[in-house]
This record gives sequence, C-alpha cells and structure tokens, in this order.
Amino acid sequence: MGEPKAIVESDEEQPFNCVDEANAIINDVKAHVAEICISSKLASDATQIFLNIRTIESATCCVQVTSRGFKIVSSQYDTIDEDKRISALLRNGGGSNSDIQGGGDDDDEEEEIFETPYALLDKISPRYVESFGNQLCQQLRQLQQMRTEFHEEDEEEEEEE
Repeated sequence: MGEPKAIVESDEEQPFNCVDEANAIINDVKAHVAEICISSKLASDATQIFLNIRTIESATCCVQVTSRGFKIVSSQYDTIDEDKRISALLRNGGGSNSDIQGGGDDDDEEEEIFETPYALLDKISPRYVESFGNQLCQQLRQLQQMRTEFHEEDEEEEEEE
C-alpha cells in the first residue's frame, strides 16, 4: 500500500510549478492591474510563491499562490500579516465586519482562498472587471472585423469567377 501513496503524492506535487504558474498569472492579468510581480523578499519553494499586486485603484496586497489557490496574506508588498483580521478587512473591500465575527478560533472562515487570480481580482478590484470586459469587447470587435473582411474577400472572388 505504501507505493500507491508515494505515487499519488508525487503526482500531486509535479503538476504545480510555482514559478511557471506565477509567470502565467502575471502574463494573464498584467493588463488589468497597475503592477504585479513575484516577491523578491518572501521565500518561494516548490509548494508556494508570493505575488505583489497593486490594483488599478492603487490598493496593494501580497498574495500567496499554492496548489490550493490564491490567498491574500497582507495589504503590503513582501509581507505576511500576523493578524489575519487585516487580510479579512482587505478582502472585504476595507470595512465589512461580517468576516471578523466570533473569536479567532475558526481560521477557515478568515482565510478565504480563491480558485483563480480572476476571482481574487474580481473581489478586490472593481475596475479589474471593467478593464477585463473592455479588453474582451475589443477582441470581439477585432474578430468581427476580421470576419467581415474575410467574407468580403470571398464575395469578391465569387464575383470574379
């Protein structure tokens, strides 16, 4: 029974390459944030990496990226907050008390993990949604224009025949 367990563990660790994942995230969202980079001060390893993000609205945060997802760990670059309530306030747009109820015993409620960088940015940056939507509309317009030009060329070829 020990062999299958070892195989499962290595299968779970191998697909997640933190540096490759971080670079892919940076390339995907860089047009929709003011700044995003890999933390040069927080140590990364095979299981986690930290990204510094400044939103279009100029809010800053440090995000831990693991195979589980994306978690805000601080409202400052290159920092991990000891007080999880600060991260909870940031996740709620700076002021909701709903995530800071009860004692500090229930860490799962305070540590919201986002499945994608898009979900995280959607939560912390209203202008991210606008920027992403505008880019999508622009790409659709370009596609429509290319399609129209392609059909016009087809019609010209048919007329020549």
